[in-house]
Amino acid sequence: MSRRNLPEHSALVIGTVKEIFDHGVYVNLDEYEDLQAYCHVSEVSSTWVRNIRNVMRIGKKVVGRVMRVKEHQIDISIKRVSDGLKRKKVEEWKHYKTAITLLEMGAKQRKIDFETARSEVEDIASNYYGSLYQALEESLFRGEVAFTEAEISAEWASVLTQIAKKNLTIPKVNITRDIEITCWESNGIVLIREALQKAKAARKEVEAEEEELDMEIYVRGAPVYRLVISARDYGLAEALSAKVIETMEETLAGYKATVNVL
Repeated sequence: MSRRNLPEHSALVIGTVKEIFDHGVYVNLDEYEDLQAYCHVSEVSSTWVRNIRNVMRIGKKVVGRVMRVKEHQIDISIKRVSDGLKRKKVEEWKHYKTAITLLEMGAKQRKIDFETARSEVEDIASNYYGSLYQALEESLFRGEVAFTEAEISAEWASVLTQIAKKNLTIPKVNITRDIEITCWESNGIVLIREALQKAKAARKEVEAEEEELDMEIYVRGAPVYRLVISARDYGLAEALSAKVIETMEETLAGYKATVNVL
């Protein structure tokens, strides 16, 4: 759980519906220990609610925006959070829980109490990367240095890097390009096949670890071919995409052929 005392005004919070009344609902805030918020029926949905129990149920996860904070009385609005922000908040909460679970594993491995682990790792990582989860993901790419450069001890860096590699997968983005290849030469099929083979070999010219960059080219329906690239970031994916297309064009240069990205 978060050790922050109270959420700030306008902050997004995630919680679990605890009690339902005709006038509104009480929500246990998942990120704040022993803290509840209230959402008036008028702030539950952007559409008119005839019966609040038709849209709310005990145990339902909700994302709300903090409208008022007064001592320990917190009012939230559920309707004032867009679907996109809801998804982002839920994803952040899942990442937070995952990171805490992995930190608990590390604390047990090092035989250190959890609160000490939080102060030695979580607080420092959050200040440096924004969150402990981001630090763990960064270690998948850069190893122990991801922690040590944030001034987390070498002992923690070693343990957490190993735990991250065993329990997390490298996040990737995917891009897709449809490419039309046409050749009017008598041996056009052979030339196109050669262009595709050289394009696949272009992967070796882009500097990246094997697990960080993957590529596939297949026939969508001649003369259209589909290029699918999975990479750790869009920059890397776009670099390979540009290299593949350039290789195709260079291979077919001088022939009666065209390469068009659809």
